[in-house]
Amino acid sequence: MEISINALVERVDEFLYERGSLLFRFSAGLAQELPLSKVHQGFPELSRLETFQRVREMLASPRTDGARKVGLKLLLHFLGDNLEEVKSAPSHEIIAQLLATAPVNAGSGTLPLGEALARLPDEPNRDRRELLERESSQLLWERRSAWARRIEAALELAHELKAPSYRALREELTGVPLEPLLTGSEEVLKTTGDAWRDLLGYAVKRLDPNLEGRAQFHDAKRAAQAPWMMELFRKDDLFPAVTRWLSELGLDPNAEGRLSFDAEDRPGKRTGAFVAELRVPDELRLVAQPRSGFEGFAEVLRAFGRGQHHANASRTTPLLERRLGDPAVPRAVAALFENVMLDEQWHKRYLRVPQAQAREAARLFAFRQTMRFRRKAALLPYALELYARGPSDAMAEEYQARMQATLGVAVPKERFLYDVRPMLLMVSVLRGWALEAVMFKTLRERFNEDFWRNPAAGRWLKELSQRGQRDDAAEIARQLGGELDLKATGARLVRVMGA
Repeated sequence: MEISINALVERVDEFLYERGSLLFRFSAGLAQELPLSKVHQGFPELSRLETFQRVREMLASPRTDGARKVGLKLLLHFLGDNLEEVKSAPSHEIIAQLLATAPVNAGSGTLPLGEALARLPDEPNRDRRELLERESSQLLWERRSAWARRIEAALELAHELKAPSYRALREELTGVPLEPLLTGSEEVLKTTGDAWRDLLGYAVKRLDPNLEGRAQFHDAKRAAQAPWMMELFRKDDLFPAVTRWLSELGLDPNAEGRLSFDAEDRPGKRTGAFVAELRVPDELRLVAQPRSGFEGFAEVLRAFGRGQHHANASRTTPLLERRLGDPAVPRAVAALFENVMLDEQWHKRYLRVPQAQAREAARLFAFRQTMRFRRKAALLPYALELYARGPSDAMAEEYQARMQATLGVAVPKERFLYDVRPMLLMVSVLRGWALEAVMFKTLRERFNEDFWRNPAAGRWLKELSQRGQRDDAAEIARQLGGELDLKATGARLVRVMGA
């Protein structure tokens, strides 16, 4: 029996609540398994090809008016993503279990694979860090079939939906043409290259003077953490500093009860921080495993940005525009929050870091961000080639060559599938950073350089969040008088690194 579009939308909300609850419990260490397949079985109408095709046809129909098309576009994007998740759910479940339980030799014991990978920037002993990288890489290689199957499932779906390619399917679902982003990614790799190499040499030398010319990926990850400044970024200071900053900005850290915290340390809890979006805007949970250093602070700031964006969505905004929409938009707000650490004055005010050290902290945080930025920019063309050629072992060599050229250090080829997240995630990350650059420029022009402590800027952010994700990143950038251009992000990072 055919289901109406309105009934379908209601089922989307119910599904997202069930799925969000499951992901929350698993990532928070409250459940040992991630049975995504079981959740999807409870909502069969959302994973039928017929449902997707019906919405696709309605969207293409000349009888569908413009207002109706907005919701149908969001719905089609969701249904396409959902079909891919269903098709790859067995692989997702295997991968989740591998990351949570597969043992990696850590020298004095073992660590779960996910924790071993996450601990690379935190491990101070180089021999132990090298062991973690080698052993976790070997396990990724031995179990690569799980990640390969996830990619094969996506390719099968593109064929079933009669898309010319997986890239073409993603462009149809998101409405984002990838060629401009590919061109922009290539340009920023060039324009950030000299500054990256200069600061890489400095940071690696600070880490270990004997590493010159022989640094590996784990060394770069560790250097980007600036461990010699770790005492300035203690996890005990993290939540007090961030909540004080948000209060000065005029944002309630708990969003008047809509955003709850889970910072409890428990076995099985995922390293880092994330936001579980159960109901938007009323039921959001920020889950964190606080840790010291740049990584720990950046993760929590990013999660607060995402949480505040969703918590301040208006309840009168249509459901699809609150719950779905362009994922680059919440990523842009998250990046805006995270990038306050590029400002030395923020370090001085909220962490009471002395002037010279605050300048150095901002410069080295820019180095950390540039590493992430360059990796995502290099991963985009590689991922498109991977989805075009399929997940063969030959792609491991291609991955390694690209990453080593991008980072200037030895990179394990065994990460060639692990580093490519589903549904071309790096697209929304890169577009989010591009929108963040436009938002940053707007905030500085309207509220001065220290906008991050101006309650008027906080009100501006709330107003932006009220409409949810009604407008995509390109439209928001246009409304603010700019455009999505990765060059602005790269130029800011280069400027701060050269300070």
